[in-house]
Amino acid sequence: MMATAAYADSSDRTSDSTVMGFVENVYVGKLGLEMKGKLDTGADSSSVFARDVHIYKKSGKDDWVRFRLIGKNGRTVRYDQNVRRFALIKLKKGGTIRRPVIHLPICIGGVKGLAEVNLADREDFEYDFLVGREFMASRILVDSASTFTAEGSCEKDDRE
Repeated sequence: MMATAAYADSSDRTSDSTVMGFVENVYVGKLGLEMKGKLDTGADSSSVFARDVHIYKKSGKDDWVRFRLIGKNGRTVRYDQNVRRFALIKLKKGGTIRRPVIHLPICIGGVKGLAEVNLADREDFEYDFLVGREFMASRILVDSASTFTAEGSCEKDDRE
């Protein structure tokens, strides 16, 4: 099997991959906001349902974005982060949409790392977080017949 290097962070990879179901709890950010996520081997990159997205210039030049994420239990976390880049995402109905891309620490079943994530309106989708191959490569193998099988722990980090 050929591994693809993650753009955001490849330093935390191991030679052992963990098998997980195609749907798992994803713990986002250093505060560990719990979101329902789909591990999507058909997606290159990760995407999260971000609300109240506001892009602005900081110091007159750098692009920053303010947004909020809502977890499974209704808990809301607000973010204010620098935009790493903008991605053009192909739409199923044709055309493209420009989305801000940021880096977010995530943890799934004890597998932690920094993910490159685009901020999307996923209101019409079942899963608030889509985990793409860039994050899963060399970390996670997906059992497409299973859900919520991840056994490792994602302890909350008090550094945020």
